Amino acid sequence: MDRAKQFMGLDPNLGGDIPGGVSALPRNQRGVANVINAWFNAGLPLAPSFINLYSLTGTGLTNALASSAGEPATGAQQIGYRSLGHFLYQMLDLQGPNRGQGQIGDAGGFIASYTTDEPAASKTISLSHANLSRSPPPNASALYEPRWSIWASSFGGYGHLGGDSLGSGAHGLASSIVGMATGLDYRLTPQTVLGVSMAGGGTNWGLSEGLGGGRSDFLQTGVYGLTYVGPAYVSAAFAFANHWMSTQRSAAFGDVLTANFSAQNYGGRVEGGYRFATALGGLTPYAAIQPQSFSTPSYGETDSIPAGFGLNYRGRSSTDTRGELGGRFDHIIGIYRDALIMLRGRVAYAHDWVSNATLATAFAALPGAGFTVEGAKPVKNTALLTTAVELRLPGGAALFAKFDGEFSHRSQMYYGSAGMRYSW
Repeated sequence: MDRAKQFMGLDPNLGGDIPGGVSALPRNQRGVANVINAWFNAGLPLAPSFINLYSLTGTGLTNALASSAGEPATGAQQIGYRSLGHFLYQMLDLQGPNRGQGQIGDAGGFIASYTTDEPAASKTISLSHANLSRSPPPNASALYEPRWSIWASSFGGYGHLGGDSLGSGAHGLASSIVGMATGLDYRLTPQTVLGVSMAGGGTNWGLSEGLGGGRSDFLQTGVYGLTYVGPAYVSAAFAFANHWMSTQRSAAFGDVLTANFSAQNYGGRVEGGYRFATALGGLTPYAAIQPQSFSTPSYGETDSIPAGFGLNYRGRSSTDTRGELGGRFDHIIGIYRDALIMLRGRVAYAHDWVSNATLATAFAALPGAGFTVEGAKPVKNTALLTTAVELRLPGGAALFAKFDGEFSHRSQMYYGSAGMRYSW
């Protein structure tokens, strides 16, 4: 018999003293207990760190099992989808539903084109504002239409996703993102815009109860396009991101574990809508589909003690396909000389067909003894809200600021962004 068993005087059953036994534990803790019990009861040697777990009972044991499961690594998937999803949306939404109709940046051009398709009441208001400028706006057909536009934006966001303490044992996940994006547009025709974009920034995430977390630096690149046929539009974007990620957690008995790895993200977005001109502004019902994939490699943690609770993670690819259905709104609230202010908004419903945040893993000190760790389960149904303000100035310049929110029964996500655009 193994010397540890002789010392204990029994065939150990880690978690056996918990009401209901090991089977009553949440899945993450149960997975850890089962692989250690199987290894120990097969007569295989255990390092002191693992043997010491058998001296714990009750809450002390369940906390030790939870901290040893390696859950912080599952947050990488959630933060990857959020960061690239925001980038895809930003590329297509930066200037709202009028982006492809010669209305970017130049306030005079916007007034003329805005008034050509508005109802009579709205047109009268718009033209009366336009007459405040030093010279009357030219006929829309005679306007000079800029071919090129460059834009830059800074952005940040914070979110929280609830856990599942009774089922999987997954903890709540808090995350944040900050970065900058820039892009270049080319107007192929008066109704069609093509562009390229790049963004960079950083993320952080952490589990509730201080169970660890991670951070990343990311670089995103993308291409996009938009075309109008009358008041209808179709837009599309494709993007790639690389994340340089690191995680840190503290397991039982003060064992500190870290890991560094790179992850990749691919995604696309296709959107279509139809703008209705009303006396109060524009109303644009739209639908969109946004698929993504996220891949992590096989990697292992660095352990602060010999034969500790370090884990080796198996590489994994997951997917998230989001469908959106909603409406966009735009409305002019004020014009001074050749400048104008515009309000925009969005209300939408989103459904995600998304892979659960799970990873196959095994203790480095127990080769081949694997289990699955689960992170906070992604939500599938979300309400999307956007409010934005834009100042368009003469000479092709524009300033804008935007706030986005995503809300469900278990999660909230908030984004803010501000930037400028210049067309020539």
